[in-house]
Amino acid sequence: MTLPLDCLVCRPTALDQLLASEPGFVASWMALPRKRLAAKEVLLALGAMVNSTWRVERGLVRSYYRGDDGAESNRAFHAENSWLGCGMPPHPSVCPFTLEAITATVVVQLDYDVLRQWQMQYPTIRPALDEAMSCLFSGQAKREAALLTLAPLDRYRAFWRITAIWRRVFRSTTSPATWASPVCRCRVSVRVWG
Repeated sequence: MTLPLDCLVCRPTALDQLLASEPGFVASWMALPRKRLAAKEVLLALGAMVNSTWRVERGLVRSYYRGDDGAESNRAFHAENSWLGCGMPPHPSVCPFTLEAITATVVVQLDYDVLRQWQMQYPTIRPALDEAMSCLFSGQAKREAALLTLAPLDRYRAFWRITAIWRRVFRSTTSPATWASPVCRCRVSVRVWG
């Protein structure tokens, strides 16, 4: 489950305002590479060194863990305006999960070298970038707390607070078996469509 983050650069209109606030920043943002992914294409593999972060412009991405037995366990689903990555940007780290497109997806790639350069070149945006990193860690801590403290039914209800993304995931996946167990698919069908 990934709830929308409430940081400045996570809100589309606020990001537009941030881009407009610094001369030259819009051009720098627009010059970032866009990567197009087909459904089921891996953006970042388990064990890969992470030297970038990505922002979903269009599409759906899932992040998942792979167990020793090869079984996949979903970590989160990410739609438009979601930031993807792991660790603590702009410090490289090894990714403990896989990022994979569910549908045709376009992401903006922000390499850590560019992020470090922007932090120096555009000092007015540094607080917003720092807030975004803090928000990511805060969101992860809240998610872990919920997993450790909520009863199973309460965790399940929390997933349904983000119904819109679940509907997109369920409807856009050609093979639901790739992202959900038979029990989960049954529950999704009953809860979403009655």
